[in-house]
Amino acid sequence: MTKTKPDNDLGRRARRKEQTRQQIFQAAMKLFEQKGIFSTTVEEITDAADVGKGTFFNYFPSKETILTAMAERQLSVIERAVEKAKAKDALSVHPILKDMIKELSSTPGRSQVMLRSLLGMVLSNKMLFEIFSGVLQKGRKMLAAIIERGQQIGEVRRDIPAIELARCLHQSALGTSFIWAISPPSDLLAWQERSLDLFWRGIAANPEPLPEPGDSKEEMAARHES
Repeated sequence: MTKTKPDNDLGRRARRKEQTRQQIFQAAMKLFEQKGIFSTTVEEITDAADVGKGTFFNYFPSKETILTAMAERQLSVIERAVEKAKAKDALSVHPILKDMIKELSSTPGRSQVMLRSLLGMVLSNKMLFEIFSGVLQKGRKMLAAIIERGQQIGEVRRDIPAIELARCLHQSALGTSFIWAISPPSDLLAWQERSLDLFWRGIAANPEPLPEPGDSKEEMAARHES
């Protein structure tokens, strides 16, 4: 059935609205990374996004609500990881968790200034505190679904409930991020990958042995099979 002109117009307007929203969001993220959230003004965001203040407030009631869009993005990353883990052809959740951590680290992880100001903003703003608390709870339940899948396929130990393992992963990832934020400049992803590796060794049903100085891959594989 051929779409009518009003339908086309509605679709075009919806796309333009989403493009403008993303334009404002991306401009804000860049400024937050450079200056932090507290030091960035709405006027600076509108100038960078090349939109008027009225347009800004049509999409975001305040500067702080831009952070809720970031929280929604992070949740969507975890949601996609859950879908991959639940797929019938998913033989391992470990690479899914690694890819998820990599993507989650990409937005706030580019800037220590942004991550420090994000923590301060969330802890000092009641609305953001409640929103991010809800996001953390939803995220933890989704992580538990991934870990539970790992338990079902025999990859993850079953003597500890999946929700408790998810809580530990949450604490590890968040703690790693905020310790990184107050440390000398370095790569957050490298920190997160190391933390995930240590966490995985604790929950894997059959963890790989830790490498010893001078070990070859063959020697590690032999110890793993013994």
